[in-house]
Amino acid sequence: MNSTSETGHARNVANANLFNSYAANLGAIYKPSNPELELAKLQTIYTKAFAEQEEVNTTLPPYTLAVKARQAVFAPINKKLTKLEKAYKTTTGVTAAQMENFQTIARKIKGTRKDPPAAPTPPATQPDSHSVSQLSFDQRTNNYGQLIELFNNTPNYGPNEEEYTIPILQEERSQMRQTTQQVAETYFPLSQARTRRNETLYTNDNNLVDTFNLAKDYISLILDKKSPEYKAFAKLKFKKIES
Repeated sequence: MNSTSETGHARNVANANLFNSYAANLGAIYKPSNPELELAKLQTIYTKAFAEQEEVNTTLPPYTLAVKARQAVFAPINKKLTKLEKAYKTTTGVTAAQMENFQTIARKIKGTRKDPPAAPTPPATQPDSHSVSQLSFDQRTNNYGQLIELFNNTPNYGPNEEEYTIPILQEERSQMRQTTQQVAETYFPLSQARTRRNETLYTNDNNLVDTFNLAKDYISLILDKKSPEYKAFAKLKFKKIES
């Protein structure tokens, strides 16, 4: 979910607060016959939505930092594979078959294919983007481990350049696993918080957007559209955000 979407959710909540303040200032003329539009009910919806948006705000930064940390670990890998190929190719006794094995594993780590890709998965059967991303990083980490095992089973592999030695590669793989796990652990509470927030704002019975839009209809009934009070309410927008 991008930052624009998060801003849209927060704006819905903020506008609900403004609506309640404006409605309270109307005093006795705000008296809807629909009990779901009573100011007390609207305030309850806002209070719940505000708390749930705050929970999203709290759980989002750890996830964002975890994603950035993982990116920092994985970003240099593709470039390093080019150097590792040279280190492996210049190892005494490495055969053409071993080089082919290296290249196969390297393609998996890079996410490239020797053969044309298969037809795309139909949208209805595609998993969510986080799951796809998480699986991709897990697979790349596993394939990096396969590359290390290839080096382990190549008797003469022992470059003098420390960054290409097996202990350093093992440390890199450990960092891959740690950062990917951290993303998974921070994503779950964020996902749960977003689900609760989105239900209150968009999908529950008497959700915030539908209820406050209905309340705006009531405002059209009791206020002159040319009045400053009406114009203040009219500026408040309640929109359902794709997420």
